Amino acid sequence: MVFTLTAGMLFGEGDCWVKVTLPGGGASVALVAQPGNFQTGRRTGIALDSSDPATDQAELRDKGVDVDHHLMRCEGGVPLLFFFRYNNGNHLMIVQAQ
Repeated sequence: MVFTLTAGMLFGEGDCWVKVTLPGGGASVALVAQPGNFQTGRRTGIALDSSDPATDQAELRDKGVDVDHHLMRCEGGVPLLFFFRYNNGNHLMIVQAQ
């Protein structure tokens, strides 16, 4: 899959961010370089929307992805979510779209 570059901006002292979009529109992701020496194996702060986190969790588990054992639903209106770990140990979240 090839993403389309839809925006980009320089800021600060040589930093930049880009926004990429799926072909034909839809979901967009903003990417910002981490300042300093980024260490893998931690929470990235990346959250992906899903209409059905339970199905996504099962599908990822079936494909051998390291996913949380349980879906989380916190008090205060926090939507259903779970974390999964990429092969480099970075954690990403899938959260129910509101």
